[in-house]
Amino acid sequence: MPKKELYWVAVATALVAFAQPAAAQKYGGPPKPTVQDYGPFGNDGYKNVTPGTTSGKCGNPAGSCLFYGGDFLFDPLYPSSLPNGLANETTLLVPGAPYGAATWVPFTVPKGEAWNVTGLFTNNLSLYGVLDQGFEPTSVAYWSINKGLFPGNGGTIIDSGTTAATSTPTGRAAFGQIEFTVQVTGISVVLTPGSYWMAVVPICTNTANPYCDDIFFESDAEYLNTAPTNAFGPAEPVDASFIDSLYFGQSFDPANGALGACGGSGCDAFSAGVLGRKAE
Repeated sequence: MPKKELYWVAVATALVAFAQPAAAQKYGGPPKPTVQDYGPFGNDGYKNVTPGTTSGKCGNPAGSCLFYGGDFLFDPLYPSSLPNGLANETTLLVPGAPYGAATWVPFTVPKGEAWNVTGLFTNNLSLYGVLDQGFEPTSVAYWSINKGLFPGNGGTIIDSGTTAATSTPTGRAAFGQIEFTVQVTGISVVLTPGSYWMAVVPICTNTANPYCDDIFFESDAEYLNTAPTNAFGPAEPVDASFIDSLYFGQSFDPANGALGACGGSGCDAFSAGVLGRKAE
């Protein structure tokens, strides 16, 4: 199967691309749980649950919100070929440094504002949602805030790191996968007005952990006739996201557009956010 089919997820292709690599892993420990162990998912294979939120809060666990692109929403009436997520991971299946694949999400700090950023998060569809780099701290994610991205170029890194992270179910699921919020906090970045891109990439690279034989797709947030549920702050720029992955042969390629990673449909915006407060 061509690599291009491996880095986005849609109704008809959610698990097929990864079935053989997963089966090829030899593991002699206790049986791994199946996706059904997280269910029930119902006959339609998905569920949409929007947990109650407090105005001005986002993330999971919730914190003071500066920007949130909005909740993932799977619509069974979408065409089966419409991509609903893009690879965002460093795992045994998709290795790399500083990441195997990263989806870069745009956001804007408005004129006249300065943001004190204390955390970042992405929502990702995954089988298990486990973070484990094999040594302390085991649960980490790579994060970065960049400026000036354009096709083929990652722009300027404002700040980045590999930081302790949490992976928490959102209550949403699709394609037999569960959505997890992968969130880093305790960072400190000051942003002045302008356009930025962010990434938070789950890391599960412990060869002794069977759950690292996993997949992560960053959930999209489709702007179809309305703003996504729970979107907050400046609107996420549409059709301005990128994917970068040496493994998949992508170098800051646009996610959308006829030549984009998602083939011209879907992936116009993603479910990610920025935590912190506006500077006084």
